Amino acid sequence: MRKSSSLRWRWLLPVLALVGLFHWSPVSRALDRAFFDAASRHPLRAPSIPANSAIVLIDEHTMKAMSELGLRWPFPRTIFARLLVALHQAGAARVLVDFTFFEESESPVDDATLAAVAAASPSVILACTQERPPAFWGKDFVVAHPAFFLKPRTGFVEFPADSDGVARTYVTAGSLAAAAFDPPATAPAGRLIRWQGPLNKLGAKGVPVLSAAPYIDAGRPIIDRLQAADPDLGPEKFAATLARETGLSGPLAEAVRGRTVFVGTNASSTSDFKPVPVGDVQPGILLHWTAWTNLAGGELITPLPRAALPWVALAVAGLIIWAGRRQLELTPPLVAAGVLAAMLVGGSYAALSAGWYFPPATPLAAVLLTLLGVVAESFWIEQERKREIQSMFGAYVDPAVVAQLVRNPESIRLGGERREATVFFSDLAGFTDLSEKLPPEQMVEVVNAYLEQTSECLHRHGAYVDKYIGDAVMAVFGVPQALPNHAVAACRSALEAYRAIDAINAQYAAKVGVKLKVRIGLNTGEMIVGNLGSSRKKNYTVMGDAVNLASRLEGANKVFGTGILLGHETALRVQGVLATRPLARLRVKGKAQAIEVHTLHGVPAELSSTECDFIAAYRGGYDAYVNGRFAEGAEALGRADGIIPGDLTTARLRAECERYSLTPPPAGWEPILTLDSK
Repeated sequence: MRKSSSLRWRWLLPVLALVGLFHWSPVSRALDRAFFDAASRHPLRAPSIPANSAIVLIDEHTMKAMSELGLRWPFPRTIFARLLVALHQAGAARVLVDFTFFEESESPVDDATLAAVAAASPSVILACTQERPPAFWGKDFVVAHPAFFLKPRTGFVEFPADSDGVARTYVTAGSLAAAAFDPPATAPAGRLIRWQGPLNKLGAKGVPVLSAAPYIDAGRPIIDRLQAADPDLGPEKFAATLARETGLSGPLAEAVRGRTVFVGTNASSTSDFKPVPVGDVQPGILLHWTAWTNLAGGELITPLPRAALPWVALAVAGLIIWAGRRQLELTPPLVAAGVLAAMLVGGSYAALSAGWYFPPATPLAAVLLTLLGVVAESFWIEQERKREIQSMFGAYVDPAVVAQLVRNPESIRLGGERREATVFFSDLAGFTDLSEKLPPEQMVEVVNAYLEQTSECLHRHGAYVDKYIGDAVMAVFGVPQALPNHAVAACRSALEAYRAIDAINAQYAAKVGVKLKVRIGLNTGEMIVGNLGSSRKKNYTVMGDAVNLASRLEGANKVFGTGILLGHETALRVQGVLATRPLARLRVKGKAQAIEVHTLHGVPAELSSTECDFIAAYRGGYDAYVNGRFAEGAEALGRADGIIPGDLTTARLRAECERYSLTPPPAGWEPILTLDSK
């Protein structure tokens, strides 16, 4: 077992190499982003929302109201002046404006009006970029009116989108959201936004989402009075006039008074939409409002550095290998992998609510790749162990061969002849599991007991035991001595050998929680019989297509969920003596021609009435299926499934009949099942 442990550890280096390639690939980042987006849409704990905010939008209602006045987007800047002055006079604590005024408009008067109103309203903070301030708040304007710019009056509105164009992080320094605080808020770069939800869900969370139209209308008379008081449009005169103005009252004022108000657009024609994790696209103002809520509650998310993820991957890979260090069975590493995967996903999901983001894709890849390596190593060791056991039991010589050599010494020479016979192949299912749970000495005892019982069943019916291959047995009926009805004898022997395993299970396997099963393949046909080998080592055996097919049929039991499979010729030879059931027209690997295979039920007189009814119903359904009467086949196979549920072939053929009843198969269809493995 120490050897298997060291073998498993050798997988660590290639696994880590593959994990490294995955970690630096675009796929890893894409999966991490997808996880973050899904967790943002369905957070474990909803982030807190300050009670003193509101969102005012140029929405479709605003667009309609402006169009009735003959105005189209972008509106004249005097319209924005009306909106801002109304919000200021309504008592908003801060007015954060996500409109960029980077170019001078066609109306210098409108530009000057908006510049003066925005400067004279200390609650107003306008959008800018690191390169460009608002066009009407250039350097000359700021120098000429320094009293209005003692505190930051602009905030950056750029957002650093990821490679897929989605906004997930927020640069706080100098941003619009940071400017809403006094002094401006700060946070380290690279923080992720904890999303509150899409815009249409904010109203239910107590955040007023308001149309700009009524505020624009309320601001019109105020702007008129300001312009009348100072035709020169100076911010000092505007500020003095505003100080004498009576503030707005009523529902409009109550909706924003004392609140931090974010102003943006939501109308389709404005094109100010950003891809965000909580929806396909959302108004750009939602990005800044969400960042502001995170800053207010200290809830921006800190991502774990990606450079740390390979170390986490190394740890989880080592834990999985360590879990299986003492044994070959896969349960411990499988359990370890499942627990680690759940911890990685669940921990990352929970950490988001605590303000940390742990990207899980790279560690999860390490879990999967390490588990694949352990499974491959276990398979390799299992095959090596089986080969060792096979070599222990492959040197026996059958007494019948010895007797023939005594009678005819000439037959010791290499050579052969063509004979008809029936070949028997059997193998144990569950053998490897049992070998893991028993000491070698007791395992030998189990194998010997099984081979003893199987050999007795074979000899009782006149078989020649060709060889033992570990837990597998190969025997031939009809050689070296001729044997009439060798197909019937082989089938009777197979039935006895199939039942004999119950005693082995009761004596050995059941005590350690394992159940052994026997898989048997029988085939009748012509084959080469004689001494094959070299001058130093000879083996009296059989070879040919009929022998190969018997071996394939033994393995094909796994596909059909059966214990005994018969070739077509064998099934024909036992009709009327033993009960069989056709399963498929099977094309095995290496053979172009399909043959009909059967499973063996037993002596008809010994079968229960239930099993007899099942066979009759099944045969009717099978005959209808192979002859293209699919509706009839589905009905008959449904009856068979009701008599004895759970038969794999019944379920498969019934499903195909039902499918072909609705959608007929293509022209030239044949009811053939192909096996691509041995």
